Amino acid sequence: MVAMSIPALPLIYVKRESVAQMGTMLLGLLMAYGVTHMAMRRDPPVPAEPIRISLVEPPPQVEPPKLPPLVEPPPRAAPPKQPIPLPKPSPPLRQPPAAVTPVATTPSPAPAPVSLPELPVAPLAKAIPEKAEAPLRSNGAAEGRFTQDVRTRIEQKKVYPDTARDLGMSGSVDIVYVLDRAGKLIKAEIAVSSGYPLLDQAAARAVRSASYSAFPEDAWVGETQKKFRTKLVFTITD
Repeated sequence: MVAMSIPALPLIYVKRESVAQMGTMLLGLLMAYGVTHMAMRRDPPVPAEPIRISLVEPPPQVEPPKLPPLVEPPPRAAPPKQPIPLPKPSPPLRQPPAAVTPVATTPSPAPAPVSLPELPVAPLAKAIPEKAEAPLRSNGAAEGRFTQDVRTRIEQKKVYPDTARDLGMSGSVDIVYVLDRAGKLIKAEIAVSSGYPLLDQAAARAVRSASYSAFPEDAWVGETQKKFRTKLVFTITD
């Protein structure tokens, strides 16, 4: 029994030594893992921010506004010197008049009267009053002649439209117009229509195209213009 246990002892020691070495290696691995794990769990170091220095440009220098040069006011003119009033001289003292002794004088003879020749006096001319002109009165005959002349001039300018004649249009147109004393037409308008615009236009055209003479001096005295009324008749037989 003793002989069999002796040779087995070295093997046991060898196994123990190998087990101890393996334990030491495992312990070293565990410690290395723990250190590494703890180092990894630590927060990474925060890098320090660099200090930035910014150069700020100085503000531009603003020149102060230039003030206009002072203008000295012109020297005031000295007020005119007023003359110093001089004292009025005192009036001289009046001396009493000296006594005058009367002197006896002889009267001179009166001059002889001088007779002037009498001039003939012309008799006063009697003022002869001038005969006042009688005011001018309107002459009815002159007015009638002028009115007839105006109607004749309008009839000469009357033109029967061919279209109205072909369509059988006929009728009369009363037209009122105003003339001044120089014979100028002031205005014209249709007073009574014929019922056909062509005939009304022909009548107005005749009044406007006619030329008139001036008023006679004894016609419508005191009036600057006169209104006239003329009837123009348009018939197929014209």
